Amino acid sequence: MQAFRTLIGGTCILALAGCASVTPTVETTSGYAVFDIKADPEVRAAKIAEAVKTAVQLNMSKAQIINGIPPSPLPERAPRFQLTSPLKGSALGAMAAARGYSLQLPTCEGSILTVHAQEESMAKYSEGTSFFACLMPYQTGYSLNIYTTFTKASGAFSAATLGATLARSVVGDSSKFIPRTIANIVDSVKQTGATVAMTEAYP
Repeated sequence: MQAFRTLIGGTCILALAGCASVTPTVETTSGYAVFDIKADPEVRAAKIAEAVKTAVQLNMSKAQIINGIPPSPLPERAPRFQLTSPLKGSALGAMAAARGYSLQLPTCEGSILTVHAQEESMAKYSEGTSFFACLMPYQTGYSLNIYTTFTKASGAFSAATLGATLARSVVGDSSKFIPRTIANIVDSVKQTGATVAMTEAYP
């Protein structure tokens, strides 16, 4: 009798999980990391920027890179990226908010390198990663800011999406590439001879 109850209980849990797995869902998760970089005078800014750029190119499917110039004068303290809402106060922004959408974009004032990149190798599994990085100099070093978003669709959008949903329960999703990419960027910068220390991160 106890074995029968256990079987019934397990069946109910699987049924509930099955119902949850077929609910069409799009989930976006954001995260960031801020690093402080110190380098000897002979390690030029261009060398550090090149290290960041190369690491991103090795890990992402495509990238858009903007090479800027340092501000004058350089700020005394390490700057930090900011999130802005370009549609805030507009009719389009109000419509998006009413539907539960929120568009926030990272910006870096005084950045000598700005990278917008995407990882789309898992797009057929309804997953995608956007990757933003900027390098901002200040009087005693550089502030490296990284902001990421990971989006996945799950449930019964299509047979392929449902298959991907079931597969994730076994092998996980491609969000694990985000910390790996960040680690590669940090390692690449360290190879220039600079020191790198994380000052802030989420999650």
